[in-house]
Amino acid sequence: MSDKKKLFTGLTALFLMLVATATAQYRMPIYTDYLTDNYYILHPAMAGAHYEGMKVRTSFRTQWLEIANAPSMQTLNVHARVGDKSGIGGMFFNDKNGFQSRTGVQATYAHHINSYRDVDDVNQLSFGLTVGGSFRQHDQTAFAPSSEAAVKGGEVNSSSMYVDVGMTYNLVSFYTHLTVQNLVFVGKDISDQVLLESPRRFLVSAGNFFEMKPKWALEPSFLVDYIEYVDRPNVDVSLKSHHSIRQTQLWLGTSYRKGLTDTLTNSATAAYSEPFTQFTLLTGVKHQNWTFSYAYTVGVGDIKIKNTGFHQFTLGIDFLSDKYRPIIIRGIL
Repeated sequence: MSDKKKLFTGLTALFLMLVATATAQYRMPIYTDYLTDNYYILHPAMAGAHYEGMKVRTSFRTQWLEIANAPSMQTLNVHARVGDKSGIGGMFFNDKNGFQSRTGVQATYAHHINSYRDVDDVNQLSFGLTVGGSFRQHDQTAFAPSSEAAVKGGEVNSSSMYVDVGMTYNLVSFYTHLTVQNLVFVGKDISDQVLLESPRRFLVSAGNFFEMKPKWALEPSFLVDYIEYVDRPNVDVSLKSHHSIRQTQLWLGTSYRKGLTDTLTNSATAAYSEPFTQFTLLTGVKHQNWTFSYAYTVGVGDIKIKNTGFHQFTLGIDFLSDKYRPIIIRGIL
């Protein structure tokens, strides 16, 4: 493939990815950091799903290191158990992509219904409600004058408020989540009427811990992500291997993301039709209260911008009460 052809297909892929994640213009993009002991980042019902204490997670992601103004994102989330049946949480994110940037903040309340004999026998049904808002800025000061209505020059600002709802069920080593993002979505200075009329995003995930040996477990899981705005579902299929060495837990894993509909683009010489596909390798370590994770993602197929991938780092700390300590391998994270 020639350099011009690669550039054309790469730019087309970038445009299609922006369209396919249109609601992410006002929400945090969904990557694979939820697999790094960070399910609250997707599912409001996971706020305080652990029995006691508080979890703090922060992450940094950068893409396409060889490209100027490449996408980058930073997140910080905190959630905690309050009493026996309640959880609260909050999250902040900052996402920049070329001339566009967005920041957001949200707060969550979760209610947990427990039916268990002890902390080793998890049987918990949870419901969560998130209320949040985001601010988007499009810097057009460097753009050449144009008659296009979308090119106004200067800095173009818009904002939104949203409500998410979700449900989570944990039974010993099994877990499943159902979340509806943007159940309520209100925008200010948003001209995209299709987005305003069909803003919802549906997330369904499930997984299970299979204890192979006393200190080794395998965790297969999946996530189905459907964006109503563009009618394009994606599926993540993941596998993690957990290992315990005294007070230290190690994990290695992989995740495969595939779009269930093909993306069609044309170059000067050929047409390409293929699904959106990504492959991720991830690893992490948890020692006492500290957690560190790293994920590396690459695009698969002809429609991509660069052969270089995306890097994401996650750092976390758990503040736990004196009454509760996690067991070596558990289904609820």
